[in-house]
Amino acid sequence: ALLLSSWTVVALAGAAWAYQPLARVGPHAVAHGRMLRPWPVRCSECGDESELLDDDELAAAAIAAAVVARSAEAVAASRASASATAEVLKAELAAGAFSAPSATHKDALYKALKKPKGSMALLGEGSPQLGVSLGGYDLNDPTYLSQQFRTAGCSAVCVRVGGQHELTPTAVAETATEQSHAKGEYPGPLPIVARLDVVEEVQLAKVAADGARAAILSLHLNGPERTKALMQAAASYGLETVVKVASDDELVAALDLGAKMVCLSDCTLAQAGAMLASIPNEVRSICDVRVRDVRGAWKARDLGFNALIVSDAVMEVCARDRVPPDAVMKAMLSKGSVKYGLGMQKGRLEGAKESLGSLAM
Repeated sequence: ALLLSSWTVVALAGAAWAYQPLARVGPHAVAHGRMLRPWPVRCSECGDESELLDDDELAAAAIAAAVVARSAEAVAASRASASATAEVLKAELAAGAFSAPSATHKDALYKALKKPKGSMALLGEGSPQLGVSLGGYDLNDPTYLSQQFRTAGCSAVCVRVGGQHELTPTAVAETATEQSHAKGEYPGPLPIVARLDVVEEVQLAKVAADGARAAILSLHLNGPERTKALMQAAASYGLETVVKVASDDELVAALDLGAKMVCLSDCTLAQAGAMLASIPNEVRSICDVRVRDVRGAWKARDLGFNALIVSDAVMEVCARDRVPPDAVMKAMLSKGSVKYGLGMQKGRLEGAKESLGSLAM
């Protein structure tokens, strides 16, 4: 009996450790001594009461992270880092390391995010992970993730550029190369969305040259006037633009600028959902709020967003449950019910057996 009790204690301790928040460190983050701020990882599927507590914890973490990210100090640091990067890119452009493309975008992302009522598109995004090995594959490898996002049924690939969340310095180009291999196949190449702190036009020229077809612009970082100028510059490089907002006032400003796509971020899922009523039908809404596992994606779908960016919500489940990213995202795209489905059988995934290429109720 004593031996059984000891093993039980060991098992419980192991389970508790497995579900602790991970400090995610990618290979390049290790090289530069960077450590990412951990988010809470859902412990288990323990019923409605536990889920509400998990949602409250997640909302509190989102608010705390937004306060830090949108502080004057953080904005100044982001601008300084982006300006330094822009100066380097200007020198590379002058030296002929890359050329600024001149093209007219074809609304590839905008069209890809148009889904039937009650459905929602997914944008897969990599996130540096400590547990990188998965059946011989690297969760920090942009090429592997690019292929996984496409076969899973995502509508686009979102790629972080710069900062501690970057997978590799060449992630956009690596993703574009991998997507190009799908030309003439089904599913075909996905549009690439570059997510970075943009303060100078040359940054847009670089991601466009690397193969991006859209870029996310922060209204809070640049203000309306500067954001408008960056939107015009992006269009000249063949890039669609997504304006990132976090409040009703910023949403109004983005719509006044003529934004065709808005990204609701730096807020809770409930706050983002409340802003949806102010978004015209012809404007695509992208949810960039941290959700919990498969059921969290279904909750975002049920609120009515056109699309959801999934990053840590997928990567942490992959590392935790040892399933490939496409298994998790296919579960998110299945016709599952928040009320009746657990959304926890990755690979043997729960929900209706059919998946229509979009997240449907």
